[in-house]
Amino acid sequence: MMSAADVSKTIQLIIAPVVLITACALIQNAVLGRYASVGQYMRSLALERLGLLRSGEMDSFRQERLQDIDRQIPLLTHRHRLLQNAALIIYTAMSIFLSNMFAIALAVSLNSPGAATFTLTLFLTGTGVLLAGVILISLEIRISHRAICYEVGRIASLK
Repeated sequence: MMSAADVSKTIQLIIAPVVLITACALIQNAVLGRYASVGQYMRSLALERLGLLRSGEMDSFRQERLQDIDRQIPLLTHRHRLLQNAALIIYTAMSIFLSNMFAIALAVSLNSPGAATFTLTLFLTGTGVLLAGVILISLEIRISHRAICYEVGRIASLK
């Protein structure tokens, strides 16, 4: 039977995954914002491309813009996929941390070294999965920077 002190210690142990779940939620909020932004930009480029094709008149400026759009859409699709994967990975990390909370309570109640080892492994797995999500976000930000520099450079070169 567990005493009030044991219950208090268990709750304190469970707080570490809660902090990481909160961190995941904050990161996820930023990722989903970027995901929506990139998706909206893809839609606007697709509509612009459609408008250019429907206009019928194809001067050199419109042709150049079509080529720019055709170069940007695959890059945006790649960025969108990275953000989607990052979001899914971070949701996975959140699920692992939620499971870890239950595993901590179970390990304390069983007082088993095996359960304690499993709980620590689960916590470290969640941390590793979160790290993988952050790495994907970093890659997307790097690609985003290059895309913006390319687009600005192309516009600056127009005469």
